[in-house]
Amino acid sequence: MTSQRSNIAVSPSTFFLATITLAFVVLVAALIPTLLQIRRTTKKLEETLAHLDTEINPLIKSATETAEELQILTASINDKIDQTDILFNELQEVGHVLLATAHILKDKISPALIQIASLNAGLKAFAKFFSR
Repeated sequence: MTSQRSNIAVSPSTFFLATITLAFVVLVAALIPTLLQIRRTTKKLEETLAHLDTEINPLIKSATETAEELQILTASINDKIDQTDILFNELQEVGHVLLATAHILKDKISPALIQIASLNAGLKAFAKFFSR
């Protein structure tokens, strides 16, 4: 038995073209799942961005309102602190006046009261002595 083989002559350029075509088909076949995954990821990203866009505006508005309320509260607290400072200054002045008054009483009036009390005790003793 003789086997017959067909001899097809392939030129180098035809072989090169067939190899490039086969490589291109393999490359496209490998890239299709990747491109599909990129497409799904992009679609999911767009949905997420749309969702964030609808929720971020109310969040920003709420944060702005909170910041404004904090500014008002801070101004109110600063006013109260200023009023408290004034009150403490006035209380300090009252304390100084009371201290000065106490010193005057101690230095000037106490000796006079002691003399009056001594005179009163002496008069009582004198009256008691003569009333016997």
